[in-house]
Amino acid sequence: MPKTLILTHADSDGICAGAIALAVFPGARVFFTKPVSLLEDLKNVGENRIILCDIALEKRTAKDALAIFSRKEVMYFDHHPLPSGITEALVDKSVRLYAHDEQSCGSELAYRKFAPSLPPEMVLLAIYGAIGDYTDSTRFVQAALADWEKRTLYFEIATLVLGMKGERFSGYDAKREIVRIMAKGGKPSDMPGLVEAARDAADREFELYDFVKKKARQQGNVGCIEKLPRFGFRGAAALFAATATGKPVGIAVYKRRNYLDITIRRRGNADLHKAAEKAAEAVGGSGGGHPEAAGARIPKDRLEDFLKALNRQLRI
Repeated sequence: MPKTLILTHADSDGICAGAIALAVFPGARVFFTKPVSLLEDLKNVGENRIILCDIALEKRTAKDALAIFSRKEVMYFDHHPLPSGITEALVDKSVRLYAHDEQSCGSELAYRKFAPSLPPEMVLLAIYGAIGDYTDSTRFVQAALADWEKRTLYFEIATLVLGMKGERFSGYDAKREIVRIMAKGGKPSDMPGLVEAARDAADREFELYDFVKKKARQQGNVGCIEKLPRFGFRGAAALFAATATGKPVGIAVYKRRNYLDITIRRRGNADLHKAAEKAAEAVGGSGGGHPEAAGARIPKDRLEDFLKALNRQLRI
């Protein structure tokens, strides 16, 4: 029997997609990764079967990652735009199964493939992942939602999304336990302490808005917030930076030791994926994501240059 590794993102969609995959391959090892570290993580994979969920290919490392895929049995479920220079045909040629749709979340894509091997109630994981990733307007998810009490499901996904912002559940071991619980048919609220952590996170998110309102600055069409008090609230902080400054795009900057971690959100219709990719490249970094939500990693002394490049790319 092939040994299986589930490589997935550590956000709500990645966790739900990972739980779906684990329900189908219960002996698999679950490992969390992200685009910027995918290639290095792949180099250390000993398993010959990989289930890859909700992880974008990074432009600088995509071809090397695909070369490794071609030597493994890979099932790849993703909804991120492909980087320039990489086509769907090229990815499809490198993997056993490639399910890619920018309108659907990774959880939906994984569930639709594995549904014949799953209890029908596991569709809830696809719904959780879709709501958590703001992709719940697809025809599949809307049809699935009609069979369930929507308010209850929103409580469960809010518990997952907000609860993971708490320090106790921000680490990979805790997230792996959540994956295991849901793979066995459990709900996010079945994870001890997660509901309480979600309630605390909701309070802190309202406090975060007050912080951003006072501290955010603007440059061109971008609102910017730096020196965040908490790492786990970057998405909300970026959106609040746009809201508080009245700009169509907001960024949250988190300083690491050797680089800046940039989170980008929009209030309008700007294509953040392309803008983040090109603006980051202009300053020697990397970026990408979705049209409505993106991120970048840039050298620690290039923030002002990045802001200028991002404004040029937005063309609003």
